[in-house]
Amino acid sequence: MFMLKRHNLDYLILAGAILLNLGVWFNSSPRLPEWANVPPAPSTVGATASFLGDAELAYRSLALTLQSFGNDTGQVQALKDYNYENLGTWFDLTDHLNPHSDYVPFLAGYYFGGSQDPSKLMPVIQYLRRVGTYPEADKWRYLGQAVFLAYHKMKNPELALELADELAKTYKPGMPAWPLQMKAILASKMGEKEMAYNMMLDAIQNKKEGLDPIEINYMVDQICNHILTPEQRKTNPLCENQKPW
Repeated sequence: MFMLKRHNLDYLILAGAILLNLGVWFNSSPRLPEWANVPPAPSTVGATASFLGDAELAYRSLALTLQSFGNDTGQVQALKDYNYENLGTWFDLTDHLNPHSDYVPFLAGYYFGGSQDPSKLMPVIQYLRRVGTYPEADKWRYLGQAVFLAYHKMKNPELALELADELAKTYKPGMPAWPLQMKAILASKMGEKEMAYNMMLDAIQNKKEGLDPIEINYMVDQICNHILTPEQRKTNPLCENQKPW
């Protein structure tokens, strides 16, 4: 009899635990975890101290954290909802930890640069602007992406022209010619035809030694078919062998 009562008590406790579990589940299941958005980045000292002074390990770990900020509650957040000002502090932090890596610059330019709200992109552009002047090979490409974001996403041609001027200064023989051409192309699109003509002509005359003939032909085509008027084209010696479009 005692054993039977003991078994009944065990079953009651089990049933009570199950009912309590179900009650908690039904009460909490409609609630979704709240996304805290992008927090401000820690200091460089604090970040490296968290990884026992290993700056490279800190960089790699924090870069992955940066990539997954919008998924930390099991939901996918739209980039337009991110706090881009705080995001900029994470770009600065990772740049201090490792200024040579391409991982975070690529993430900034081609992932975070895709925000549905282009008005938030200034921290991305300023970060790419800085990284794009670093001396490592091909870093200038990030400055080129900054020009693209400023002109096509933010619709800020003045800023794009300013960035394109900085991009042209990164040019070295052996590089593609478009860093030289970018400012002239933008100036032409903005209606500054004389400025565009002078810049293209300067590139052809003074940088000719390092340019591929195809690049030179492209610039001549830009001058003759996009910058000059039909009347100007007829009297310009550059356009003698150019077929009009």
